[in-house]
Amino acid sequence: MSVLLMILSVVLVVSTLTGSTNNYYNEPTGNNGSSFTDCTVSKKFVEFSNNSMTPYPLTRGGALHWQAVLKIKRTIQWGGILHATLKYNFKNYTNITFFDMELNLCDFLDDIIKQKCPVHPGIYHINSHIIMSPLLWPGQYYAKATAYDEEGEQMMCLMKQGILE
Repeated sequence: MSVLLMILSVVLVVSTLTGSTNNYYNEPTGNNGSSFTDCTVSKKFVEFSNNSMTPYPLTRGGALHWQAVLKIKRTIQWGGILHATLKYNFKNYTNITFFDMELNLCDFLDDIIKQKCPVHPGIYHINSHIIMSPLLWPGQYYAKATAYDEEGEQMMCLMKQGILE
């Protein structure tokens, strides 16, 4: 599970938001790497606040610390998925997908907030320490994580862009 947490944390650490023509998500500029972008369609399920990742920029093989407050408004049942993507901006020419996967949302929540499904409404604190893989290439990354409930309705979406040294 710690490998899963590390991979998904990388997604949240390095998510998308540039205004360049090479931007996979075609989002506006303005993210300096220290903040997350909430791309959630509706706020009726989940809200993130006080998201922070330190240090920035990240270093290959180095430690990162992710803190956030997660407000869950509706019970999260077993059967939800987390769709995570991580893309690398290769020479400002094209994006290379490092991964595009779907994971069990309940397993991820158990890792980051120590709650097993069903996860009831409430405020949960995320305080995770992760060691970045030394195998990732240095450069700019775009990441996106979207959670869906058991019926396929979007619950949460976060994007982030960042530099890995």
